[in-house]
Amino acid sequence: MRIIKVFNNNIVATRSDQGEEMILTGTGLGFQKKPGDLVNESKIEKVYEVLDDSRDRFYRLLGDTPMKLIDATQKIRDRAKEELGIEMTVNALVGMIDHITYAVERKKQGMEIPNLMLHEIRSLYAEEFKIGLKGLEYIKEATGVSLSEHEAGYITMHMVNASLGENKESISKIFLFTSGIVEIIEQVFDIDFSEDEISLARLNSHLKFLAKRILLKQPSTEDHVEEFYGMFLKKDRRFKTVEKKIKTFVRKNFQHELSLQEMVYLMVHMNKAIS
Repeated sequence: MRIIKVFNNNIVATRSDQGEEMILTGTGLGFQKKPGDLVNESKIEKVYEVLDDSRDRFYRLLGDTPMKLIDATQKIRDRAKEELGIEMTVNALVGMIDHITYAVERKKQGMEIPNLMLHEIRSLYAEEFKIGLKGLEYIKEATGVSLSEHEAGYITMHMVNASLGENKESISKIFLFTSGIVEIIEQVFDIDFSEDEISLARLNSHLKFLAKRILLKQPSTEDHVEEFYGMFLKKDRRFKTVEKKIKTFVRKNFQHELSLQEMVYLMVHMNKAIS
């Protein structure tokens, strides 16, 4: 195998014998290497297959994310596979790396996004949540940053998105849900997410999780979110417009009445995306 791109001393890109692009990690793999050089296969520690639709995001993340944080995310992925049989694709791994990196950055700045579905996640996905909590330990070991259980809930969400089986019908419905709501947000807030691929990917991850809950008809709790709801309406009256349009869309296409908690959950991640 020959190197096609060097990210840093420990990460390189190459191609398999079948022509599939792969990311290789290992201590010293990229040290004093350049495209065209042979890979020292004895130094390979991890191999990631790269799909075309995740290539650019994965490359950007690898260039910007500390190796220790990538390793911590990989430990979570490995534990999910070992204990629960969850197979996370590269796309799912990229999403989790991106979320954890962003969460660590926010925590260093003294900010944290509340997980308004934490109670439900902890109840419905108890085994995945245990791995999410273990993931917080891996992240602290890698960065020295202590994240809260809210982030364990978000890590759990990424595992759930990866683990739930999807037939063609459910894939079609999930696509309708995510694309329909994104279109509403773009219209109301006069923005174009095609210009910000990463923000769209983050938003879609949360929309996909909510869509699966609705399709599986999982029970919803009503936590005290009125304060958050009022905060968003006070911040920007367009949140009221987008609420009405999204509720109508979901009611018409999915025969589901979004609860206040579900709506505020959407507003939290909508606000993060449009910011």
